[in-house]
Amino acid sequence: MTILHGENIIKSREKLVTLITEAKQMGKEIERLTAKQLTPATLETALQKTSLFGTEQVVVIEELHSLPRSTKKNQLIEIVALANVEVILWEKRELTPTMLKKFPKAMVEHYKLTNTIFAWLDAFSPQTSKPRYFALSQKAQVNDGEQTCFAMLVRQVRLLIQIKDGTTPAGHPYMISKIKKQAQDFSLDQLLNIHSQLFTIDIKAKTSGSFLTVGQELDLLGANL
Repeated sequence: MTILHGENIIKSREKLVTLITEAKQMGKEIERLTAKQLTPATLETALQKTSLFGTEQVVVIEELHSLPRSTKKNQLIEIVALANVEVILWEKRELTPTMLKKFPKAMVEHYKLTNTIFAWLDAFSPQTSKPRYFALSQKAQVNDGEQTCFAMLVRQVRLLIQIKDGTTPAGHPYMISKIKKQAQDFSLDQLLNIHSQLFTIDIKAKTSGSFLTVGQELDLLGANL
């Protein structure tokens, strides 16, 4: 069993794609399952299914530990823990040591976000000096990847928009306090404009519509704050 978990979902998804590609190259059959669509019966069937040609199977299960607490969730976890086929668990959250204890023989890969990316997000402001902003931006892109930086900046801007619109997002009080302070550096129109620019960057990246990388687009956005 392999478990991929942590907040850096871009990196963990990249590893998941790599594992699936490697398994296919080895002639293994892939069964992909989404936890919220599973029942104990369908999961047991998937884990016990045998290929007609004797091909090895790999069962990929996504977001098992993101299910709400329930008897069904506990049953699904117990079934996975007893599986006798190769299983890859992909989780978009960080699993606690207690959760991981259920899978003592699993190979666990934890994909964390570095402190640098949070320092860069906090520095996203017209008040931040450009040399400091670019230094943090480059370090965050190296440590966490430009796609992760992009996704986290979209999230940050959306939180700032919520604050400016009079809504308090869910989260730790310390985090909310920091977001509120950062929101003072922007008008709502500015944030909506930035959100629109991020949307354009995303479209360009998906359609190869820019000569710049996503990281370079982020630096340009920061330069124009």
